[in-house]
Amino acid sequence: MSTISFPRTNFFTYACKGSSPRHKLHSISLTPTTKMNTKLIGLVRKEDHSVLPRTSLITHLKFNSLEPSDEDLFHEKKLVFGNYVARQAVRDEELWVAAYLRAETHWEDQPGDEKLIEHLKMDFIEREFNSLKMRCRGQFGQINKCVVAVCKPDLNVQRTVIKSVVGALDISIRHLLHGETFPGQHKKYRFPIINTKNLQKYAYVSNLCTRKSARRQGIGSNMMRFVIEFAKLSGIKSVYVHVCRDNKPAFNLYRKLNFEVVEMANAALEEEQMYLLCYKA
Repeated sequence: MSTISFPRTNFFTYACKGSSPRHKLHSISLTPTTKMNTKLIGLVRKEDHSVLPRTSLITHLKFNSLEPSDEDLFHEKKLVFGNYVARQAVRDEELWVAAYLRAETHWEDQPGDEKLIEHLKMDFIEREFNSLKMRCRGQFGQINKCVVAVCKPDLNVQRTVIKSVVGALDISIRHLLHGETFPGQHKKYRFPIINTKNLQKYAYVSNLCTRKSARRQGIGSNMMRFVIEFAKLSGIKSVYVHVCRDNKPAFNLYRKLNFEVVEMANAALEEEQMYLLCYKA
């Protein structure tokens, strides 16, 4: 496994909130399967992995399996920082935890009926997990990767996959449209891209989140550093990310990583003002 070396950082991490449409709370009935799934969330949150129920969502997943060793990931690029490692997700179980962390972040501190919120979380996790698998396998015609931050392997400590993953984000490789200098510049004239041979490629980052118990340890900033280095090694000179204007911790973090504001626009679904930021290699 090749290692990317970076100096130790003291940047704060954060959870990106407000990047997905808010779900309206409404009255629903909980099915027996939903009740089993909500118990699953509770087990993951408590990191009690001795018993996990089997549902239609996780029949092929092995949550009691140990995290991959350095030998298993010998050919994978990684970034080591402090007690953690940033790398691409290599198992479906890691993708499931990434979906779980996004659900926990999205509904963090939101008021409402606890059982209803747990149901909404589980529904989101199932949809996001299946979508994430398809995106990472290239089924939507784009190159997509899920980057995870995991605890550094320790020969004296045996960790399961669920306990090891503490952060995640998505990176997709896209193309600018003809005449564009940044993504979305020509929103009114979007057409399917048929020939991408002469179009400039860029990397787009989304869904960055960290486990609540592992924040303020440089996880978010170092996952972004991994993404930047991944982009450079792939011959990509621009990395873009959207951030809500009111998310000051995230905005300040990107600015410290030398991202510059390109555009400010309203998110179509939430009417929130968003900054489009860009890192130029």
